[in-house]
Amino acid sequence: MPTRTSHSHVTFRRPFRLAGMGAAAPAGSYKVALEEDRLDTLATEAWRQTAVILQVTAAGAAEYITVDPQELRDALLRDGDATIDPAARPLTRNILRLSGL
Repeated sequence: MPTRTSHSHVTFRRPFRLAGMGAAAPAGSYKVALEEDRLDTLATEAWRQTAVILQVTAAGAAEYITVDPQELRDALLRDGDATIDPAARPLTRNILRLSGL
């Protein structure tokens, strides 16, 4: 099954913590990878999201954390990211695109 990965960044203005993180991460820009698998459909090309991975670097070591896209979106909203429409459907592509990624 073909797969694809797209890369982008999210920016937090304040420290934040998501499920799966051992400690709060400082404010800053973070790399995000969106992994998808291609679905076998006859009518149209379709992809299914399989993972959203946040790269957190601390003390020179990178940690890769699989995060829930809705939790990431909510954290960005709490942080005050005005580019995210709170009424929009919680699609990861929208999170990444609307966050300037």
